[in-house]
Amino acid sequence: MSPAGRRLTLSPIGFDIILALSQASGGLRLAELSQIIGSPVSSVQTSLRVLIANELVRKEGTDAPRYLLSPDHPARAALVVTATVIADAARSIGVILRANPAVSWAGVDADGFLAALAHDPPAVARETLERHLDMIDESRPGSPSVLRMPADELDRLTRVELELRSRVRRSLTIKGQPPVAARAAGRDEGRQAG
Repeated sequence: MSPAGRRLTLSPIGFDIILALSQASGGLRLAELSQIIGSPVSSVQTSLRVLIANELVRKEGTDAPRYLLSPDHPARAALVVTATVIADAARSIGVILRANPAVSWAGVDADGFLAALAHDPPAVARETLERHLDMIDESRPGSPSVLRMPADELDRLTRVELELRSRVRRSLTIKGQPPVAARAAGRDEGRQAG
């Protein structure tokens, strides 16, 4: 029984919130959570109330509060693992890439995901990213691939490798801005066509 005297029931949104918060050790704001998991703010608020009432999530601050996973909850580790692998692999990967501060840009196409890694991310963010992506890969055979490399290396390779440039340009951006080389190539092609 929870502190409120009721059993904890988690919805898919609740699991998405747990997964997103597992990626951001500094916590996330309500609007960020809503955008990361692609659910309406009101639905995220409802799920947060359940998670907070069961002491799985804590709220810090009053003006634009941040939400964090409670570090000492006995079910924390098990719920994070469950949240990582319970949903469709592509959905979980998308949430991880959008929530993790080690990722500065992410895109998706028919071949999988692409991720540009921030120049100097917190070490814990990079470790968390790799651990969760490996967890999905091991538990879900046939999961979408995630091509990841430092942002400056992705930009450099996008300039010189036509296939990678084409892939980055046709990818649907799910976080941040695509590499400069891909944006510049698109503008140049647009001018030539005009």
